[in-house]
Amino acid sequence: MEGAHEKLLHLTFEEAERTESSENADNSKFQSSKSMLWLQIFIFTFFVLGGQAVGTLLGRVYYEQGGKSRWIATLAQTAGFPILLPFIFYSETKNQNEPPVNASVFVRASVYIFLGLFQVVNSMSFTVGVQYLPASTYSLISGTQLAFNAITSFFLNGHKITAIILNSVVLLSFSSSVVIFQNETGDSGEISQKSLLIGFAVTTFGSLGYALQFSLTELVFQKVFKSNTLKEVMKMSFFIGFFVTIASLIGLFASGNWNDLEKEIGEYRRGKSSYFMNLICTAISWQLYAVGSVGLVSKASSLFSNVIINFGGSIVPIFAMVLLKDRITGLKVFSLLLGLWGYASYIYQHYLDDVEAKNSEIKASDNQDDDF
Repeated sequence: MEGAHEKLLHLTFEEAERTESSENADNSKFQSSKSMLWLQIFIFTFFVLGGQAVGTLLGRVYYEQGGKSRWIATLAQTAGFPILLPFIFYSETKNQNEPPVNASVFVRASVYIFLGLFQVVNSMSFTVGVQYLPASTYSLISGTQLAFNAITSFFLNGHKITAIILNSVVLLSFSSSVVIFQNETGDSGEISQKSLLIGFAVTTFGSLGYALQFSLTELVFQKVFKSNTLKEVMKMSFFIGFFVTIASLIGLFASGNWNDLEKEIGEYRRGKSSYFMNLICTAISWQLYAVGSVGLVSKASSLFSNVIINFGGSIVPIFAMVLLKDRITGLKVFSLLLGLWGYASYIYQHYLDDVEAKNSEIKASDNQDDDF
């Protein structure tokens, strides 16, 4: 009887060891998956910040050296989509055994066309707003995009808005709008009430539209594609870039702006080769930005992506100071500090969420041990 009891205890200990070993393996796998997720988020963040900074500075160089076409500048922001083709084809051949995405070709095409055309409308809204509003007023209104996104992500994506996130949204929105305190010669002219009303309406629509587009993109990954793999991120960026580029080309030819291109190239101060190199590098930079922003939406959230974009707007003046010899002002430093504070607040909220999730796992594991 005693031998049977010892045998039973031995079997029980073996089973407990196997259970503990299985739990350790699961925890190790979970931690590895989490580390890979944060590595991807870091890479996408680098794409957003780097692409935004380089693309913005090259766009400024384009105008300063004699470029005049708004359609060409807009086209350069999306025409880099072909560079994604090798990565898409590679991922297709590498992941042939992956289960297919639960969305038909028609549904996928409809999503890409809708989001692409929606982006064109939002971009044009901002373009019209710049023409009708003083720079300071335009900056203030467009800075509300992050606040709108916090609202749309709450209702459409189910993200909670804590006091820390609200603090981050306010700081980052204000950091991107701090230009309203800077005196600009362009703001001194008389602007009619009708122009102000039109500018206010279209810029507000553009801010709300972009916020809605980010939340809808996240909703597509969650509910329609039900997948957020790197392949889906690349496809989304590629097809949206494709449809926006087609729309921009139509606008270029419909406006007759293409007739002035030969003259513009000839008058470009740094020469023809520099003109094309600027546009090519601009296209690549903005495409990396697009991949990064869509990647952050899929791997983190639409609000996280927008936080990074607004933070990027605060650090662009620093790059301009270093590379283009811009004069640094107290307001630019203040804007950067607000951006850093807002970004740190948002990351701190993610840290608290991770700690809470880890404590919940430990508590659940302890309860299982008690039951055993």
